[in-house]
Amino acid sequence: MEQLFLASGGKLRARWREAFPAARVFSLIGDIPDEAARLQQVVWLDITGLDVAQRLSRLREVVASGYRVVVMSATPAEAEAFEALNAGAVGYCHVEAAPEQLREVALVVAHGGLWMLPELVQRLMSVSLRVMSRLAPEHPELDALTARELMVAEQVALGASNREIAGTLDITERTVKAHLSVIFEKLHLRDRVQLALVMNNVPTATSVN
Repeated sequence: MEQLFLASGGKLRARWREAFPAARVFSLIGDIPDEAARLQQVVWLDITGLDVAQRLSRLREVVASGYRVVVMSATPAEAEAFEALNAGAVGYCHVEAAPEQLREVALVVAHGGLWMLPELVQRLMSVSLRVMSRLAPEHPELDALTARELMVAEQVALGASNREIAGTLDITERTVKAHLSVIFEKLHLRDRVQLALVMNNVPTATSVN
C-alpha cells in the first residue's frame, strides 16, 4: 500500500523515505489525489510546530476526508496521544521513529489495528482498569496459546516493546512479531492494545471465544 505523508513544507524526512521508498509527501490535504480517499489510504500527519487548535483542526479535516490517519509528533505525550485517538486517528508515533518501527505501524494499521507507543499502551491499560473496575472481568480463553506465546502476551500486558520482549525472553524481534501475529489470530484480536487490555481482564470491543 502506498504511504502518503502530510507535512508543512511538503518535505519527506529521510527516515520516512528509508521506511517507504515510494512514499509521497504533500503540504495540504487538497493536494492528495481523490482516489486515495476512496481507497481509505493511510495518511501520516506530521503535527510538528502546530498548536493544539491547529493539530486538531488538521486531524479532523483529514479524518473527515476518508483517510486513516497516523499522527506523528516531535514530542509524544500521553494527553496528545489520547486527544489524537479520540479525534479519529488510528495511530500515534514519534515523527523521527526508526524506519523499522514505521513499517510496523503501517502493517498494524493496514490490518485494521490501532498503534500506539508501548509506554502509552501501558497508560491506556491503567486508565481502562480504573474505568472498568466495577464491572465483572472477562477471562479470555488462553489455553490455545503455547507457553512461549503466553509469555510474549504477558510482556505486552506490562507495556513492553518488541525489543524489550526480545531481550527479556532471549529471542529475536522477528520471532516476537511472529508470535504476536499468531496470538492475535488465536484470540481474535487486532492489535497489541486490545491484547494488553484482554490480558488484564479488561473487556474490549472484540470478544474472545
